[in-house]
Amino acid sequence: MVNAPPIAATDSAWPNRPAHGLHSPAANGLNTTLTLAQPIAVWRAKFTADPTPADKRFGRPFGEKRRQHIVRSNSVESSHVELTDLGPDHVLVLELGTSETDLTTLQKIQHWLDHAADSNDATAAQWVSLPGTQLVWHPRCLVVSATPERSERVCQAALEVMFFAAELQSLEATVDNAWDSTLEDAPLGFEFSTADLPRRSILAQRFQTVCALRTRYARLISQVVVPHVYPPTIASQISERLRERLRLEDRLELTDERLTAQESVYERCSQRCSDFVVARTGHHLEWIIIILLAFQTILWIVDLLSASNGVPPTTP
Repeated sequence: MVNAPPIAATDSAWPNRPAHGLHSPAANGLNTTLTLAQPIAVWRAKFTADPTPADKRFGRPFGEKRRQHIVRSNSVESSHVELTDLGPDHVLVLELGTSETDLTTLQKIQHWLDHAADSNDATAAQWVSLPGTQLVWHPRCLVVSATPERSERVCQAALEVMFFAAELQSLEATVDNAWDSTLEDAPLGFEFSTADLPRRSILAQRFQTVCALRTRYARLISQVVVPHVYPPTIASQISERLRERLRLEDRLELTDERLTAQESVYERCSQRCSDFVVARTGHHLEWIIIILLAFQTILWIVDLLSASNGVPPTTP
């Protein structure tokens, strides 16, 4: 399936998050267009931490310090759905009613999403069923079947999970991409030499990168791992179901273990590098002291030889 789009890659609440890779399903010969028997409401959602006055905001702010906003496009009635028509920072939202016809349409859309995306993506379309509410969650598309009074709350809860899932996917990809450099630097945690001194700046930069990833992880986990709401609401139930289906907590735990391993490597490298530099500086000081003592000894010998030959001693 297609990788999750780089939602708010330039204005995310967590800066320095690299954009997700976006691959067009059409390039793989997949069916990216769906034609329905009846038109449905179609609009696009985008996440931003800095909405403009012209943006049409949707729902309430969320995330860390409530700085993240959802902005939306105007809703249009259409019987044609196109995945490739998405921008790199947009999510397609489809809204249906709750009749039997709408449920049949929902099943058709889910089947299409499962076959209109790259099979290399492990994230499958998730169906969440609650009394009076049905939704299909896909990394690039959200399909909601609910009554009008519930639709906004359902969309809000599902889009929030979509944002956090995209953030986690980006973090996982960044941590995985750092393994090659971590394995390359691992031997320096055992032994450090003069030839490795030019790599000090590289090690410092990579250690700072790992610290930045740890910060991103800490900020993300505080938003994903939250207590259950009691009494439960429709929004809280959808959020909890999707977090469980997407295994967000389990994936965060695995990411924590990977970050801990990388931190351990660079802490060892930092300690070896520091010990080597301190020892090297100490050796230089020892050689300076030895040279000074040797020079003083030479002067003392010269004075003794001068005194034995009847020459007045020199003043050191």
